[in-house]
Amino acid sequence: MSNSAFVFVLAAGAGVLALWIHARLPKIAPEHVGKTLLHTGLAFALLRLMPGVQESPVMAVVAVVVVVLPALTYALLCSIWMLRHVQTAMGI
Repeated sequence: MSNSAFVFVLAAGAGVLALWIHARLPKIAPEHVGKTLLHTGLAFALLRLMPGVQESPVMAVVAVVVVVLPALTYALLCSIWMLRHVQTAMGI
């Protein structure tokens, strides 16, 4: 699998996980926009902490599964929450 395909599959998987969490656990979404913005800032700060290239392929896979996938899923979940607030504000 090429690097591009792996990144695409990782991002798509994180998106599916975020949609599943949003549909399965709707009560965990923040009620106020301020809290949603705080969660969004935290999620994107976590994305900045992603590890660099590891020397060992095993450690690289562990880093992706333990750090990158949850951080990306959280960021996409926060994006869903923000879109929900925007829809509510627009009256959609």
